[in-house]
Formats: sequence, C-alpha cells, structure tokens
Amino acid sequence: MNKADSKITQLSKWLHQRGIFTQIGVMGLLGALASLSLPPLFLAPAVLAFIPFFIHASSCKSTWQAILLFWGFAFGWFTASLYWISASLFVDISWEVLILPLSLFALPAFLSVFWGLAGFLVYKMGRTAEARLVYSALFIGLAELLRSVLFTGFPWNSPSHLILTHDNLSQIASLIGQNGSVFLVLISIVGGCFLYLRFWKMGVLCLLPLLASIVYGGWRLDSSSVPVNAEFVQNPEILVRMVQPNVPQKERWKSEFKNEQIDALFALSILNKELPSLIIWPEAAYPSIWPNSKAQFTSLASSVLPENTQLLSGMLRFDEENKLYNSALLFNADGQLTGKIDKQKRVPFGEYIPFRNSFIFQNLNLFGNKIDISAGPNSGLLSTQENIKLQIFICYEIIFPNLVSLQGRPDIIINLTNDAWFGNTLGPYQHLSQARLRAIEEGVPLVRVANTGISAAFNYQGLLLGKIDLMEQGVLDVLVSLQQQNTIYSQYRWKIVVSIISILILCSVLLDVNFLTRQKTKNIN
Repeated sequence: MNKADSKITQLSKWLHQRGIFTQIGVMGLLGALASLSLPPLFLAPAVLAFIPFFIHASSCKSTWQAILLFWGFAFGWFTASLYWISASLFVDISWEVLILPLSLFALPAFLSVFWGLAGFLVYKMGRTAEARLVYSALFIGLAELLRSVLFTGFPWNSPSHLILTHDNLSQIASLIGQNGSVFLVLISIVGGCFLYLRFWKMGVLCLLPLLASIVYGGWRLDSSSVPVNAEFVQNPEILVRMVQPNVPQKERWKSEFKNEQIDALFALSILNKELPSLIIWPEAAYPSIWPNSKAQFTSLASSVLPENTQLLSGMLRFDEENKLYNSALLFNADGQLTGKIDKQKRVPFGEYIPFRNSFIFQNLNLFGNKIDISAGPNSGLLSTQENIKLQIFICYEIIFPNLVSLQGRPDIIINLTNDAWFGNTLGPYQHLSQARLRAIEEGVPLVRVANTGISAAFNYQGLLLGKIDLMEQGVLDVLVSLQQQNTIYSQYRWKIVVSIISILILCSVLLDVNFLTRQKTKNIN
C-alpha cells in the first residue's frame, strides 16, 4: 500500500521497528487526540488522528498486534472523553472513592475490548491493507453496536456523535440514526486515508455518502412541508415551563435543606406570569420519597399550581412491595397523581450494585446498606389532559436510541436528569448532545430538564429552542411545537443498519478481490 512515502507511512515503518508497548502508547495518544472532535469541543481537525491509526493498523503483522493496536486507540479515546465519570465519586468520599481506578481506567479498558475484537476481525478478514481500511470501518461500527447492547449497554461517545459537529450533517440521523451514522463517520475517515495514500477514486467514493448527507441535511432544514399531528391542528403548540433548581449534590438528601429545596421548586414554578400547560421538574427533584410525602406534596401543589396546569416531577418512590424506583410522576393542578413512569435502564454502581451477593462484595462490605433501585417495566407513554403523549427518559436512558417509541409514537420526548454529580466537566454537555440526537432521529421535539444543567428544548430537527446553562438556577418557558416528522429511521430502524452493514461487507470483499487480482497481474507481468 506504499503509494505515498509520507510522514504517516514513515511513522508506521518506525513503529513496526519498535516494541508493542510503544505502538500501543502512540495509538493511545492518537485516540485521546481524536476524542477532542467529540461534543462539546467539536475540534473537527482532531478527527484526522484516526488516519495514522487506520493506516498503521492496516499493516499489522500479527493477530495480537492488530488486537492491541485497536484496543490502545480506543483506550485513549475513552479515557480522555470519559474522565468526568470519576468526578461523581468525590460526592461521597466514604466508599465510592475506592472505585476511582475502576471508573478512570478499568471502564475505558473494558470498553476498548470491543475495538480489540474489531482489530482481530480486521486482521483475519482483510487479505490486503486496502481492504483492511474498509474492514476497520465495518468492524469498529459493529463493535460500537455491541457496546450499545451488551452488559446493559453504554453507547456513550460513539464516533457517530461526530455528525453533531454541524446542523446540516446531523440531519442524517433522521435517515440512518445513531447506529447507522457510526458507519458513515468511519467510512468517511477511511476515505480520508485513501486520499492521503493517493488512491483518489477510492477516497472520493468513500466520501460521497458524507457529501450526500450534508446536502440532505440542508434540504431537511429548509423544508417547510412537515405535517402537524392532525389531532393538534387547532392548538399546534404547548407552553412548557422548565424548572432548574440547581441544588448541589451534597445537599440534595440532607434533612436540613429539605424545606428550602421544596420552597424553591414551587417558587420557581410560579415565577413567570404566563400559565403553562406543563411544568417540568428534573430527576428526583422532590427531596422526599413518594408516597411518604403524599400529604405534604398534595397540599402544597393544590395551593400553588395554576389552574389547568400539570406538573411532571422526577421522584423516588416505593411501591406496594417496598421496592424503590426512580420515577417520573405526573400530577394535575390539585396535586393528584395521574400517571407514572419508572426508570428502566439503571446506572451500575450508582443506582444498583451488580453482583451484590457475590462473595467478594459480601465479605469486603464495600457498599454497606446502600439500597438498590429497581428496574421499572416498559410502561409506555404518559398522556396529558390535552391528550399529548409524552415519552419520558430518566437520566442516561436518553443515550439508548432503541428505547424510543417502543410503545407508540410520542408527541414530545422528555428527559429528566441530574448531572450535578459531574460538576463543571464535559459530561453534562456530552449528555445534552446525545439527547438532541434523539429528537433528530425520531423527528419529535425534545425537552430536557436537569437539576443543575443543562436544561434545554429542541424542535423536531434538533435545533435549539432555549436553554438554562450549567450551574444556574432558573426557569425557562418554551413554546413547544407539536410539529413532527415521521422519519425514515423511526419507521425502519435496524433494517437500515443491516442494509448498511451488508453494503460494507460487499464492498470490503470486492475491494480485497480487486487488489489481489491486480497484484497477481503485476506478478505475472
């Protein structure tokens, strides 16, 4: 593949003369550099760090070298972009700091195993370096799909999130979703590799989907022919009040701050004179467990809430069997409960302890009497008194694209969260970006309400309607249009992803055969 004796190919030759640990270290640095292209930094030139990685990895000499190089790049990518998870461990120093190395290094190391598996398949399947470039896009994309579903799944900071760099490009999610976009991003990077190596035709061919996506995005953003749900033709908008209380995480469950927090929630809810149809509080906003707090809450709500206004609040609740849930509860203006949704996807070590009854955890007593939050069933949609269907996602549930619309199509997607755990780091901004992606995929407006930011609302194209910044207390009234679009992705989902994978497999095989045939012809001549 040495069609260009360039700096990158020279670097690759130099690395092959060094030990495997040097190569892993360089790949890790490239991965960390490439992660700067992710939201919220969006340093687009940083994505070029993929090119030396792909070119060097495509010339691997052994299976283990391929596995370790792919693993090393991913380790740098995840360590640099997920460092903020460790910030949450300093909220409760008593025991959680003991798993600091687990979050800082072990989690990225584990997530990188999926990319290591991709490296194994790239080396085994690709018989030429050129084909291995395309196989890299295919198998890293497949690795990302596995990462999103296996072991509860954690599709955070996928390469697909690079489409959010530009509004036009982000619209491709309405066609192929997050799971399809990962292949688009990776094959575009492969196109850059081919251009760098002066394989002009292959480079342009690989970049054509990217160019087509940008053109499509411009058309979608300019399109005015988007239907409104016929049920809401007379009232195509709803006024939503987003309340961000900005309570420090260390104060949230301390009894001496309880009344102050409750007073602030209700005071913020009636701060503006307009009468909203729906007031939204963030995840676990009310500092008491339902229904233990029922009498107090009902009394306050009925005396404070405006007439014909509903309140959606995140709350912890016990059920009849005394199981604890992280829930979203919908109340009318009289403070009466009219609907509820329980969180399905729980955060390991945050909301429940995996393998709690294992020998190690029982004998070390690391977690004391910490109560596990139970996983709720798939409870469908909540309907307001105007019959507006809400799909609620609590905290990081919003990062899972395939949870949306399992029980019918919503009119509004709502994300309740508390990112106070992560302070002023990249975490809350990354979380916000992934929520925005759900609006584009589904063609449905999205409202995100957080305890300490970032609260924001997006239309069906993922365009920002308004926000409350990180670490600010505030209220924001947003007129949310019920305008939506039944996107291609929302109708076909996995069928689209399978089609993309099939095309990439075919292209990889044909490319392998083509280069092998050309090599044999040269040898004969």
